[in-house]
Amino acid sequence: MINTKQICAIIVAYNPVLTDLIQTIASLKCQLCDVVVVDNSPLEIMELKDAGIEYRWLKGNKGIALAQNIGIEYCVENGYENVIFFDQDSKIPDNFIENMLQFAINNNALISAPVFYDEARGFEYAITHVKKNGLREKLYSHGRKETFTSSVVISSGSLVKTSLFDTIGMMDASLFIDYVDTEWCLRCFDQNHLVYINPNAVMIHSIGNSSFSVFGFCVPVHSAARRYYRVRNAFRLLRYSHVPKLLALREITFCVVHSLILIFHEKDKRNYLKSFISGVWDGIRNVAGENPRTSNIKHK
Repeated sequence: MINTKQICAIIVAYNPVLTDLIQTIASLKCQLCDVVVVDNSPLEIMELKDAGIEYRWLKGNKGIALAQNIGIEYCVENGYENVIFFDQDSKIPDNFIENMLQFAINNNALISAPVFYDEARGFEYAITHVKKNGLREKLYSHGRKETFTSSVVISSGSLVKTSLFDTIGMMDASLFIDYVDTEWCLRCFDQNHLVYINPNAVMIHSIGNSSFSVFGFCVPVHSAARRYYRVRNAFRLLRYSHVPKLLALREITFCVVHSLILIFHEKDKRNYLKSFISGVWDGIRNVAGENPRTSNIKHK
């Protein structure tokens, strides 16, 4: 049984589909998990003010990292032992919270995460373990029940002991969005904290607005504005001492190729090209925070 103040979910919202967000909140509350929604939307969501949760409206998009930090600060100030992160459209299975909490206790894990399956295509997403030298290894549960570990996971579904933020620090708000979870996980890994993967906890997850195939490779599609942050922050990874240089160079190469494919494939070529050029230029110059040049492009 979950104890009071044992866990609080942090959901960062940005122009959510309200029915999906309310369903996510309801699922968490049914599992006795408290909820704080930190809202980056341009307009306040009045329906959430009386939803029996903590609702923080930021009066505009301040980025996922800053929003997560506001949620973390709320949880720490209110004495929660654990936080668990979710996206605004996360589909949370029954007993997921209790499953993750018990798993963390059994493994004495400061960070733990579930496995993910693609909703549309029905395959398990790889969990990418980054080694100290920067080489990557793709990990899968393959239906096994044994616990395994990784250096990096996405934030959605991940459970963290609040005490760890005192040691590692908060999310890096200068990144705004993209690579926020990667940078923080690698900061943990630099201090020998691994993520314990719970193969018995499964979440459904979809990456990107849509996708298409090129030579058998699945290419996810994000907005032009989102691509700016992906490219810029890939360059910024080079400046972190705890991020292996080989990994940063790999991400830069991948982001450049990915952006060029989108420029040729998508109809909105002008904005994709502008965002790509701005991302490269600002990444080289180490520009941080929000890019006002993309503020009029819809973020997804």
